[in-house]
Amino acid sequence: MPSNFADTHSKNALRAWLQLTKCAKGIEGRVNSCFVNDHNSSLSRFDVLANLDRMPEGRASTSQLAKMLLASKGNITRLLDRMEGDGLIERKPSEVDRRVSDIHLADKGKQLFAAMAADHERWADDIFGALSNDEIKTLIELIGKLRGRLDEA
Repeated sequence: MPSNFADTHSKNALRAWLQLTKCAKGIEGRVNSCFVNDHNSSLSRFDVLANLDRMPEGRASTSQLAKMLLASKGNITRLLDRMEGDGLIERKPSEVDRRVSDIHLADKGKQLFAAMAADHERWADDIFGALSNDEIKTLIELIGKLRGRLDEA
């Protein structure tokens, strides 16, 4: 291996990290703005609704939900309180442990999620329109490889 490989690799790794970070923040900001403008909602709310929609019977414990969400754990209680107040979710005693509550997707939440999900897919398609389908597949593979490296650590 040439002596300058490590320097070149580390500099390129740093550039890649910066580009990924800026890109991820840019995408997140754009999508969040679209949710606010088009649905008077947020990416965090969408994240809760999407995860509940994927769960059996549309419910999860608060701790299960916290592990799945992109939002910071400190904000989850306040987020869920507001969503419950807006009628998007319901808290019900757990069937397994009555000391804890399960979060259920309410009918209003299901309707909002359906509308948001369709728009979310359209926005993602627009954002990634700069890439061909093959490039998107390659990007998914490469990011998956990086995530695997992070999981090893």
